[in-house]
Amino acid sequence: MNILMRDFVKLSSFFLILFTLASQNLFSQNEDVLFRKYVISSGWNGLLYGGAIDAIAELDGAAAGGVPIITSGVCVLIPLISNTSKTITANQLMLSGHGRTIGWVHGAAFSSLVLGENAWEDEGNDYYKMTIGLSALSSIGLGMLGNSLGKNNDWTEGQVALYRHYGWIMPFTGFSVAAAFSDDIRVFGGSILLFGAGGYLLGNKVNNMHEYTRGDIRATRVLTVLNGGLGYGILTDLQSDNEINDATWLIPAAGVLSGTLISHLWLKDADLSPQQGLTTAYASTGGAIIGLGIAMIVDSENATPWYLIPYATGLGAYAYAVEHFKRKNIAFNFIPANRKKSNWDLAFMPQNLLLNSKMQSRGYLVNGRLTGMQPVFSASVTF
Repeated sequence: MNILMRDFVKLSSFFLILFTLASQNLFSQNEDVLFRKYVISSGWNGLLYGGAIDAIAELDGAAAGGVPIITSGVCVLIPLISNTSKTITANQLMLSGHGRTIGWVHGAAFSSLVLGENAWEDEGNDYYKMTIGLSALSSIGLGMLGNSLGKNNDWTEGQVALYRHYGWIMPFTGFSVAAAFSDDIRVFGGSILLFGAGGYLLGNKVNNMHEYTRGDIRATRVLTVLNGGLGYGILTDLQSDNEINDATWLIPAAGVLSGTLISHLWLKDADLSPQQGLTTAYASTGGAIIGLGIAMIVDSENATPWYLIPYATGLGAYAYAVEHFKRKNIAFNFIPANRKKSNWDLAFMPQNLLLNSKMQSRGYLVNGRLTGMQPVFSASVTF
């Protein structure tokens, strides 16, 4: 146990150093920062691929700790060597990251579909190693596919964010449907793959009906998580009352889908910026935390207040933030284009403080003309 803990600390420290060095201006969108995020993502996934090698080769001791660090370093070097311009678009970053992450899920689902229960058995066979290997290969392949799609398609950031959103919620829905009607692991794997593929088609359909911004989809994810959390709370509540059955697994899926649908209707023509969508998430999180504090004060033995109060306060904060930004954006859109730019021109020149301190009271000559003290501030306005 001590050896495993020491290896974990080493890996964590390594990635923490990498993250600290490369994670400045986390929400910036300039090319340098985007490429830096891409390198961080590559390094993190390299650690996971190294962990997969450890599991497949059954490594332990020093080798188990060293291999993930080596693969992480290799995955950091690959984009540095292959991308000589050191530039990447936001769409490439989002889709490659999505592909690498969801690839683990789809690889495991495919292995479950093909191998059945053997896919997860680690006694008497090595099929579980095939599951891990397929998951890692799927992550690598879908990451490369996402990078290519982001580079070669003229998609908006909102469209890409929409694909990512449906790329997650539909496999989750497929898992919930399988849990409601079957306990066969092959059904689980097939449902995740089928719903996952349908999710991208559905995302494209939604995009054709209305074009959402990246900020809109960030806010959509917030309400989706809120309603999904409510669904899980209800599921837990029913379980504590011994009223759970297979069909109740549909409740979290219904929460997730309802959150997405309601937010699509709510955020139509909201045109939230990415920062506004992020602020909406912060507001909802703060509201939910306040609700959790209230639930702790109530201290009910019933499970219902523990999830219902945080949901209500989180939803209230979400509604306030969304409506605030919607009104702000609508008002801004009514301003004529030639008036959206500020007519004020302000300048701060601290270097003149040093210059003035060295000047005599009568000033000094520049090209034969007497020049006096120089201003530290200047302002002009154009009418």
